[in-house]
Amino acid sequence: MSLADELKPLPGGQSDRAFEEWRATLDGNQAVDRASPLLGPLFARAPYLAELAGREADWFAGALGGDADAALAQELAAVNDAGRSAASEEELEVVLRRAKARVALLAGVAEVGQVWTTRRACEALSDLADAALEAGLDYLAREAAGKGSILMSPDEALAANCGLVIFALGKHGGRELNYSSDIDVVAFYDPDKGILADPLEANKLYSRMVRHLVSLMQDRTADGYVFRTDLRLRPDPGSTPVALSFDAAMTYYEARGQNWERAAWIKARPCAGDRGVGEAFLKEMAPFVWRKHLDFATIADIQAMKRQINIHRNVGDERVAGHNVKLGRGGIREIEFFTQTQQLIAGGRDPGLRVRPTTSALEALAAAGWITPRTSSTLVREYWFLRAIENRLQMLRDEQTHVMPEDDEGVQGIACLMGEPDVETFGRRYRDALATVVSYYSELFTEGATLATTTGNLVFTGSDDDPGTIETLANLGFAEPEKASATVRKWHYGGYAATRAAVSRAHLTELLPALLEAIAATGNADGALARFDHFLSRLPAGVQLFALLRNHDVLLHMLVAFMASAPRMSELVIHRAHVMDGLIDPAFADDVAQPAVLVEKLDAFLADARGYEDLMDRARIIGQEQMFLVAAGLISGTIGADAAGRAFSAVAETLLGRLFASVREEMARRHGEVPGAEVALLAFGKMASREMTVTSDLDFIMLFEAPAGVEESNGERPLATSHYFTRLTQRLVAALSSPTAQGVLYQTDMRLRPSGNAGPLATSLASFSAYQHKDAWTWEHLALTRARPIYADGEMAARVEAVVSEVVRMPRDREKTVTDVLNMRALMARERKPRHPFDLKLAAGGLVDLEFMAQAAQLLEAEAIAAPQAPPREVLSRLGQIGLLPEGERMAAIHAVYSSILQIMSACLLDPFKDEGWTPAFRELLARLTNYPDFSRLEADIQAMTEEVSTASKAWFEKLRVG
Repeated sequence: MSLADELKPLPGGQSDRAFEEWRATLDGNQAVDRASPLLGPLFARAPYLAELAGREADWFAGALGGDADAALAQELAAVNDAGRSAASEEELEVVLRRAKARVALLAGVAEVGQVWTTRRACEALSDLADAALEAGLDYLAREAAGKGSILMSPDEALAANCGLVIFALGKHGGRELNYSSDIDVVAFYDPDKGILADPLEANKLYSRMVRHLVSLMQDRTADGYVFRTDLRLRPDPGSTPVALSFDAAMTYYEARGQNWERAAWIKARPCAGDRGVGEAFLKEMAPFVWRKHLDFATIADIQAMKRQINIHRNVGDERVAGHNVKLGRGGIREIEFFTQTQQLIAGGRDPGLRVRPTTSALEALAAAGWITPRTSSTLVREYWFLRAIENRLQMLRDEQTHVMPEDDEGVQGIACLMGEPDVETFGRRYRDALATVVSYYSELFTEGATLATTTGNLVFTGSDDDPGTIETLANLGFAEPEKASATVRKWHYGGYAATRAAVSRAHLTELLPALLEAIAATGNADGALARFDHFLSRLPAGVQLFALLRNHDVLLHMLVAFMASAPRMSELVIHRAHVMDGLIDPAFADDVAQPAVLVEKLDAFLADARGYEDLMDRARIIGQEQMFLVAAGLISGTIGADAAGRAFSAVAETLLGRLFASVREEMARRHGEVPGAEVALLAFGKMASREMTVTSDLDFIMLFEAPAGVEESNGERPLATSHYFTRLTQRLVAALSSPTAQGVLYQTDMRLRPSGNAGPLATSLASFSAYQHKDAWTWEHLALTRARPIYADGEMAARVEAVVSEVVRMPRDREKTVTDVLNMRALMARERKPRHPFDLKLAAGGLVDLEFMAQAAQLLEAEAIAAPQAPPREVLSRLGQIGLLPEGERMAAIHAVYSSILQIMSACLLDPFKDEGWTPAFRELLARLTNYPDFSRLEADIQAMTEEVSTASKAWFEKLRVG
């Protein structure tokens, strides 16, 4: 079917005499005749389109008889060919301007005639802009090569290899150009490309090319112009050349980049020139655009930008006649702000949100759970509705306008081009769209909370207490309202570092009503306020945290709860406020329970690292955050203790592996590699059995194998093989444990290597095997019963597992093994006494006794158990199932209770064995999370459990002794 046959007529539209006269000049062209029910009223309303049809009559008649997409492709191909073959600038200008006229005419007719969607029309215009820029650069690169400025022949010199890249920003970057849009571009070059005859002249040459390119695009000739081209979005446009080197651009963005520039770069796309250079720059720009931390202070900037636009443009309220469809209330800009702000806030953690087109971003936000699918589909619909109106406003006279006509006749014309039968129907649809956008936009961008609660006003200015405020505080539940008022006034006067900055106090002022209500809701308002005051006194800065709490009431209540029952969590917020970022992720509850999702998030965040040091910082940032999130999930009851253990272990294993890979790369740069060598990391303890807590160390050792005869590495500074792997281990430990600006990631424990602290940091697999077979103590074999490789080259993991299995299953003297285990337990009891009634690891009848029962069983009954390297609880359960330990299932259940308690204690308490942390709130939380009606019942049951384990342990070892 031809384009003419697909076009939908306009309702009630009439052609004019000018159209009929033009139509007559085409000698009864059938395609034009069939398209007349659309073209007549369209050209009557849009003189610009009528003019283009007159200039390009023969081409247009042919396009109507064919396919719209094919006609577009033909014009883009002509532009591309001209860039590579035009003999003169004048020849190229003619081709570019003719293509613009034809594509503009095609897009206008195809969109109004409903053959193309508005989105497709915008994409067509954007693709033309790309092609025109590319063709211009092709010509200019050939010209520079011909003059000897570029070290290539003119036939070889192309935009694609010229070292200069043009980035499309804004709607052009998103392939969403409106009908009469400027194109916003910036131009950067790579000075290290190595193609210039005089590298010192790079800025001069590339700036000249860019200025010339802009002239090719926007200078008006007898054939019109291509696109108005704006270079003002480049860094510091008032004082910088039109082409900048990558280094100069990055220096600007890292030191002086603004939030509005971050928003502009969301859509940035290499649209012409050396795209490989462009993609490399975008990777470097990612940390500037997509922040490591969720950035809620951005909302304030976006609000301010929007208010400035409203004031400057006087855009007013929602209306039809005279309304600004782009900048007015409920207009296109509000949908863009709604979308881009949430992308900026969360895109640093979720690469899936880093998409350019506005509607694609809305769909990505819905897929990630930041907005509902209904919100997404509604805003997508209204976005393209408003963009369709904008296109029709501009195609009338090729004016860069966004304002609806002031008179009824003008509005009637737009209604007609939108396919609406009358002004009233169109007006209702338009006002409905604006109201819908305003409702969604207002939910995200509130103008700030009122300083009032549901019970009264709150005023903390001046030096005297406000009587109404004292009454409000008393009604909220404060026993000492005057003291509470004085505390809050101290915050307002900048008494703490966190409230010293004016913007911090502004955020806190608007947060106060919700904060005081959350504090009052704890049931002990005065105590909770005192804890928050202490928290605030130690908080180094408040802007980001206060902005975050203002926007997410649930986080405010959670933080207040942490202060009452989980001081470790509130302490983490003091030092690393960013750890709360992930709590607002809509997928938080699901993600923390799925190790695979956690690993994906870790990898995505680490992928933006810009070097080894940045990777170390990023590992700490995302590691701290994810451990905080897992702990928050545990405390909130979202996930159980076992799931938390698996999640903590997945985070640790992933970060260890990624850092080790980077450490090896750094080592190879300086010392090369040991040819043919393979490495494995063997984990022990809770990391190996996936039972880690938030405070667990990393217990592992490094094993290596090198081919016979290979004695050193092959780098510029070679090291002997054993020294190489020792140094590699030291660097890995430093990457994990060294404090950086982002803190310490993990403490490491390598005492389980052969010969303990006296042995080498890295051991060959052969030496490890020999040591384990001949010299290791029984306690070292116990540790092997749940050891597992967590990182290995090639088949190294299988070889390590074979050695471990062989050692665990080797024949052994029952009497000696049991005696060694019991002696070890007795030594621990003497030297590591329980520090608290709930020190359930070391207590008689505690976790160590259960683990020794399981591990000794693995050494003496491995064949019967048939669960190699299983965690202790699984072994205990298995012993009950096969009848070796009748109490096995019960011991496994007790192990689960102990593990839950220890997980919760680690997550909540800074020092679990000091009584000050065991507040009533924490005791209540501990009982609730372990499914007890109250703490006293839990306490009594724990006493009974320890006695039960002691009795079972004694009987079990007697049974193991005799076999």
